[in-house]
Amino acid sequence: MGRIVAVTNLKGGIGKTTTVVNLSAGLALRGARVLLVDVDAQGNLSMALGVRPRRTLYEVLVDGAAMTDCIISARKNLDLVAADESLLTAQPEIARRPDWGRVLEKALMPVRGRYDVIMIDCGGSLTVLNLNALTAATDVLVPTTVEPFSLKGLEMLIQQIRQVKGSSGALRAIVPTMYDARTRQSVELLETLRTRYGDLVLPPIRVNVRLSECSALGKTIYEYDPRSRGAFDYAQLVEQLSERMSLGPSPSRPAPPPVSPLQASEPVPPNHAPADQPVVTGAGSILGASCPNCGHPLQRATVAGYRVIYCDHCKYRRQELATGGRGS
Repeated sequence: MGRIVAVTNLKGGIGKTTTVVNLSAGLALRGARVLLVDVDAQGNLSMALGVRPRRTLYEVLVDGAAMTDCIISARKNLDLVAADESLLTAQPEIARRPDWGRVLEKALMPVRGRYDVIMIDCGGSLTVLNLNALTAATDVLVPTTVEPFSLKGLEMLIQQIRQVKGSSGALRAIVPTMYDARTRQSVELLETLRTRYGDLVLPPIRVNVRLSECSALGKTIYEYDPRSRGAFDYAQLVEQLSERMSLGPSPSRPAPPPVSPLQASEPVPPNHAPADQPVVTGAGSILGASCPNCGHPLQRATVAGYRVIYCDHCKYRRQELATGGRGS
């Protein structure tokens, strides 16, 4: 059975959808079969991927349509069950059901075995559907900006995870987003995060205007600017979560059912097509190499034509052209 990952935070505007799109696209480029499920009535996933769905999650949860009939293909290995404003009226109806907390979980069961990862993009508030997402999830991923109010909201979210799941064990990672190392507040609050939550805190996604530009154009960061720091940061996140949560492809997993013309979204324009080659390759530890800062083993990955060398312990990072030398 594939893993179900809820990407959530009680605060809006902290990069949840950007993280869902670029994390899932990176996993798909590595060969994992990924299904995205949007439970936010704003429906931002469709826009960020440049697709126009004909059917949405509302039809599954309220009208009783089969999940397979509402899946659209967004990219190779990357499918989507979209959302729109109709989810606002769905939530009161779901709340009246005796099994209201497991409606989404039950809807996902028929397709779970066909995907390596099902990733749920949650809204920025505590709603019936967000609680459904937490209930269904095997793992929880929390993006958060490095700001005082965001850190306070993170504490409240972890309490909510404990209430829904019985413990905070499902929380797999905290991803700092919109990080700006030029500001003292960002640096200090990131250190506070690491002190409080330890290894749960992954290296930050740095501020990069390319990330907002690509979303507006319906492209992933790998399609829009694979040499940007946004692409580097999300590619590194893909590598770390693939190892930490075993999110790679499963050779024995059956292929998802083909999407019929009636289910398909409007065609993705040619300039939205994914790259032919994976953005992230050659990942793993470097035998005999140690970090110059802390002495721990170094890791490596080739990202969009660059070789990235990094340390999971102290966050040391260096990148160079795969065909030449360039450090940073």
